[in-house]
Amino acid sequence: MSFSRSLKEKTKAVWDDCYNHPFVQEIGKGTLNKDVFMFYLKQDYKYLLEYARIYALGASKARDEQTIKKFTSSQKLILEEMNLHRSYMQSYGISDEEADKTLPSLFNRAYTSNMMATAYNGGLLELLAVLLPCPWTYYDFGCRLKEDFKDNLENNYYKKWIETYASKEVGEFFEWFFPLMDKLCEGKSEEELEVIVEIFKSSVEFEYLFWDMAYKKQMSY
Repeated sequence: MSFSRSLKEKTKAVWDDCYNHPFVQEIGKGTLNKDVFMFYLKQDYKYLLEYARIYALGASKARDEQTIKKFTSSQKLILEEMNLHRSYMQSYGISDEEADKTLPSLFNRAYTSNMMATAYNGGLLELLAVLLPCPWTYYDFGCRLKEDFKDNLENNYYKKWIETYASKEVGEFFEWFFPLMDKLCEGKSEEELEVIVEIFKSSVEFEYLFWDMAYKKQMSY
């Protein structure tokens, strides 16, 4: 197993805690309170705007045409992903204006600030490590929810959300991270690679806090 693909196993404890969080499990069961989901949608909308900005920073740090194209095309896909959020928000009567005026929670700001600081202060490898957990966990959880709750999926209000993140398109979204990260890891010492593991782990931990924040509809401490 390559270093980049081993990162999931290296963070298995918190990764599995994320999947087993009540927010994720109730999505799978179709029992998640819709007010909680609405809170999540608006916060995730604000998160994705910041997340997309970091891909622009990645393009500025890249030194070859193909990598620049990967970052810019991925940024475009992230912005298109927001259409799923808009369709759900419209079903709740949440206008684009209301979504735009939503204030990001303390936890949301902490997550995106950590990503932005890591991306600014580090190189391309650090930037990739801090970005990767978001799409990888969503794809993994989407696939697992689709399998674990397949018997009741047809009647699940969140079926569209689950199937979107379990889709081939989402799985392919971050595949290019792995060979690039492994190439950038060549010649790195064990100590340097451990720093990358910790950066990756921090974003997985923030994913857990994001689910927890949403479940509790918690704006601050």
